[in-house]
Amino acid sequence: MGIAIALFRYARLSGELTCEDVGCELLDEIYEHLDSSIPISFGSGLWGIGWGIEYLIQNGYMEGDADEVLKDIDQCAARCIHAYGMSGLSLNNGIVGLGRYILIRIIPTFLKGDTVSSAFLKEYLIYLIDWLEERLEYTNESIDDLLDFLFDLYPTGFYRTKVSVLIEKCMNRYNL
Repeated sequence: MGIAIALFRYARLSGELTCEDVGCELLDEIYEHLDSSIPISFGSGLWGIGWGIEYLIQNGYMEGDADEVLKDIDQCAARCIHAYGMSGLSLNNGIVGLGRYILIRIIPTFLKGDTVSSAFLKEYLIYLIDWLEERLEYTNESIDDLLDFLFDLYPTGFYRTKVSVLIEKCMNRYNL
């Protein structure tokens, strides 16, 4: 997905439409191979693909109704949160990657207002933030990705009190 995004960006900057065509072909190939065998991760799985599609739509690289295109991934995200279907706090393979996917999905709604999908995702983002707090209490793994995510989430004002508490807990880990 990262290569497809890079091709679209390069095509826009350089005017090389061939790069855009290759990016479209790559996207089609990615979309054709979406099935239940895709890992639920950001680095090489469903959350990263969904994030990439949302990014391309938000930035005008492709047209479409993100709520419709990403409906199945949104449902999978909710099921994953409901079942605590991941472990770890990393961006690439952990809960933070799922948070990143949800965050990019809801960012436009802070300006345009909620859709049914964004209201659904915001509810599950609350559950995810609570889950992150729980994991933070019982882990010694790196929290760099978590802190970066929280710093991006904080300015939205979403669940601000809890996000502030989590930032403070992370900073205390660094003795800051």
